Amino acid sequence: MQFLNPIYLIGLSAAAIPIVLHLLSRRNVEDIPFAPLRFLIPTQEKQNRRLNLRRLLLLLLRVAIIAFVVMAMARPTLTGGLASLVSAGEGVSAVILVDASASMHSQVAGGTVFDLARSEAVKIAGELGSGDEVAVALFTDGFQPLFEEFVRDPNLVLAELEETTPSYRSTDYFNALEGALDFLGRSSRDHREIYLVSDFQMVEADSLRLSRFRARLEKSPPTNIFLRRVQSDPFVNRSVADVERPATLLRSGQTARVAATVRQDGADTLPLPLFLQVAGNAVGETELELAGGGSRRHVFPITLPQAGDLGGSIRLRPDRYPPDDERFFVLSVGEQVPALVLRGVVGTEGERDPLLFLLAALDPGGRGDGNFDLVVENASAFDVNRLPSTHVVVAVDLRNLGAARLSSITDFLEGGGTMLLFAGDPRVRAYLNERLLPAWTNLRLGEFRGEADVHERLVVADRDHPVFAGFEDEEIQTLEEARLRNFFRLPDDIGRPLIRFADRGAAVVEVETGKGRLILCGFHTAAAAGTLPYSPMFLPLVQRLTGYLATAGWGRFGRHYEVGAQLVVEAPDAASAEAQVQVRRPDGTVAVATIDASTTPARLEWDGADRPGVYSFEVDGETWSQCAVNVSTSESIRQFERAEDFGDRFTSGTARFRALEGDSTVDSLRDARQGKGIHQLFLMLAGILLVVESLVSRRVGGDSPEPA
Repeated sequence: MQFLNPIYLIGLSAAAIPIVLHLLSRRNVEDIPFAPLRFLIPTQEKQNRRLNLRRLLLLLLRVAIIAFVVMAMARPTLTGGLASLVSAGEGVSAVILVDASASMHSQVAGGTVFDLARSEAVKIAGELGSGDEVAVALFTDGFQPLFEEFVRDPNLVLAELEETTPSYRSTDYFNALEGALDFLGRSSRDHREIYLVSDFQMVEADSLRLSRFRARLEKSPPTNIFLRRVQSDPFVNRSVADVERPATLLRSGQTARVAATVRQDGADTLPLPLFLQVAGNAVGETELELAGGGSRRHVFPITLPQAGDLGGSIRLRPDRYPPDDERFFVLSVGEQVPALVLRGVVGTEGERDPLLFLLAALDPGGRGDGNFDLVVENASAFDVNRLPSTHVVVAVDLRNLGAARLSSITDFLEGGGTMLLFAGDPRVRAYLNERLLPAWTNLRLGEFRGEADVHERLVVADRDHPVFAGFEDEEIQTLEEARLRNFFRLPDDIGRPLIRFADRGAAVVEVETGKGRLILCGFHTAAAAGTLPYSPMFLPLVQRLTGYLATAGWGRFGRHYEVGAQLVVEAPDAASAEAQVQVRRPDGTVAVATIDASTTPARLEWDGADRPGVYSFEVDGETWSQCAVNVSTSESIRQFERAEDFGDRFTSGTARFRALEGDSTVDSLRDARQGKGIHQLFLMLAGILLVVESLVSRRVGGDSPEPA
């Protein structure tokens, strides 16, 4: 037996108080012979012996009560063989969770934090009893058990863990704990334990998932969850936090601007060499002075070659956390992008025609050789078969689509398509708010302002949006000098407002629609809209909005993914279901991909992007498309929480979270698991003795001889 709070054992000295009081209460009585009572002396002596025994018993009870209360405060535990006397009777079913997310790549002396986690897991398995059963699982944003069933041999745990390595995926504690609870569901034992070994990298809180997980714990059998934190000593981390690609269409021979944002979390100013690689060749480098705890943005120019996908990366020199030292990107260089332009309200001519300025912005030369391959149709009669090969739909004042065409556009957006929608005609408000927008989003057109004397000024609301990246301050100022009339105010609490009205409300809002994107402009592009169509910034604004939707990574034509995501690209028009499709990994090895010919257009798909880099899809031996895969930025936060705080956040119901602290996992585990707390037993005994003491005390008081 051992005590968790041995300092309280000093209180055992209080057990001497009843003894001292007993000795002090003894009296010396003088015997005075009295002849008439000489025949009662034997009876009195017998009664005194019985009374003295009860007084001695009363003394022992009081000493024991004080001793048991003090020992209960010292939190006694039983270990080893004695512990089994108060256990659940049968062995324990335990699941050991080992964090294998990207943050576990942090380097320590002789290895990584993941190596520390493996070592801790082996120690935990070694401390389980001979009658216990154990399973081990790695977790990232998924749950990967190393055994199909529970095992009883710790050596099997060691053998399996020796073959494991950390991944580059993100962290999801919910999936890990839920997977462990599912695995424990295979056991019929009542005594269940989960051991979570992690660096406890902080992740974004999800209150809904947390409440659902707590509700599950409420319904689960009692489970002890032990938390063991592993960590490296503090170091300064430098990272490439983001790579911004141009939000415009890219043509061969042009010069594109790729911007990198770098950060460091140290206190001192550091020089950061920065390197640009394109298609495996070093094409640029620079050195930045980065203030402590700060970030800085640098732009690299890249001359674009022939049409196709161009993969590259921006990197720093490696530090003790390599996964965020390099970020990869892909530039899609093309000739023209197919765009479908839909006219909703017909019968307008000249400057009243909203397509006059819009088509001039999309095809400035008017020769059809601009960035977009335009097809213009009336919305009520357009050919829905054009949608699968369309990168972006540009629509003005849509109405009267009909059920079939509305359904086709809805499927197009939900499947990853994009749309730029202008709405500035009051005649379309009812149709858009009642039929069109409810099928796509919660966004609605607000009040319409059509007074001739109302000219509302615009304000760019989101300078960090890719649409405005690269615009100079003077260009933003010129855009904001434009005035609008005949417009709808849009709510600015739904979606992502890009441009607001100076008075109130939003003018341009971006929202998600299924897997696709919709940018809604609360105005149209005719002369009646105000001075914006005449502004020198109108053409670049329309080009940026359309180019962003077509190529900036949203929808079906994205080229950028996080580690673990399924890679999907459009298949070549000539590809058949029998085509030989494969993916070339960053290390040069190849894997078989699949072609899904059931969609229009067909898609190339592959699951298996397990590390950052540029992956290439090859069709019948020819490179067709590339994808950039990066580590989630959440793994670069480098903020960790204490195991106790983590447990407090998740605790609910019959699950008990407890941190395994201290330098020795074995000692803390023995204290936490093998040490069976018996302080309640001591308190119960003290209570029983207190009742007995009360009864004995009454008897002693009742049997005391009355004074003569």
